[in-house]
Amino acid sequence: MPPASSSLFFAGVFCLFASLVLIGSSMNSRSQSVGEMISDMLIGGLFAMLWAYAGTRRLLWWFLVLGPLEAVFFSLQASLIGPHQILSGQDLGHKLQRNGYVEIALIVGAYIAFVSFFSREGARFFRTQTEVRLAGEIHRAMVPPKHQTIGNIELFGTAIPSSEVGGDLFDIVETGRILMSMIKSTASMQLTRLNKPQELLADINDVMLPLTSTANYLTFAYVSGSDAQPLNFALAGHLPILHYQAQTKTILEHSDANVPLGLFKDQAFTVSQLSLSAGDLLAIVTDGFTEVFDSQENELGLEQLKSMLLDCAEKPLPEIHRDLRAAALAFGKQSDDQTMLLIRRHV
Repeated sequence: MPPASSSLFFAGVFCLFASLVLIGSSMNSRSQSVGEMISDMLIGGLFAMLWAYAGTRRLLWWFLVLGPLEAVFFSLQASLIGPHQILSGQDLGHKLQRNGYVEIALIVGAYIAFVSFFSREGARFFRTQTEVRLAGEIHRAMVPPKHQTIGNIELFGTAIPSSEVGGDLFDIVETGRILMSMIKSTASMQLTRLNKPQELLADINDVMLPLTSTANYLTFAYVSGSDAQPLNFALAGHLPILHYQAQTKTILEHSDANVPLGLFKDQAFTVSQLSLSAGDLLAIVTDGFTEVFDSQENELGLEQLKSMLLDCAEKPLPEIHRDLRAAALAFGKQSDDQTMLLIRRHV
């Protein structure tokens, strides 16, 4: 929470529990000086703040310490104050009236603090939700489903995030040749302006390196080419490209040894080639499809996804996507972005 919201919350906790301590002392007829009243409020309110802090931070071991420590503080206070007198009549009425005024002030203070806290946090929550929804709309506008044919190559791609905003993207860029990628803006700019797909991974790595760390990197996959054979492809820490061969009705895996992007400076990346015959299909999928777990924590995995693809590989591309996603959702709940790009050669 922001410091201002935290201050309001703990102020409300202090006032509420300080008033409860005074209500407890008002339920007996023992004498109570102004100093004792103030010390009761401070001990009760401050320890309540510590209890609240431990609870909100999940510091469970604090609970073992705070209870005995609070009892020690109240015991020390009682030993310093000494014995109490039993009040009656006007003296008792004066104590109750004084405590009542302070209790009312504390309860009103707690109410104001909590209302202000919920108002601030509510506004922040709805503002965040609005920003997330806006980001989701931007994501859907930037990564709409695509289904197009370029020459004798048919392509279908879609990105379904696991939440409002996804990070696994795809794109189809036509620059006199065909390129399919999992990172949009940098790749598109490099291809459309420089038209050097063989240098794509190195260029993106140089752009992303200052923005990433060893715990924050990018995986990437692309296929490029034209009607001529063969096609170029490169992967950077990405799942293998699945290749359905129509003639043999089998599925191959195309992979390489490239590391993810954004890890090392001046990293060299290899570009490989594959041949796509008439009727063949390529499937580039993110691990949102393979890292799906059932109720027994069994993973769907790449091998089972390949088997699913084999069953529907000759269907229209949108139906292949529909069947694979339906099978993944039937296996287990989606926990990561599910992005897929399908490429089929017709003649």
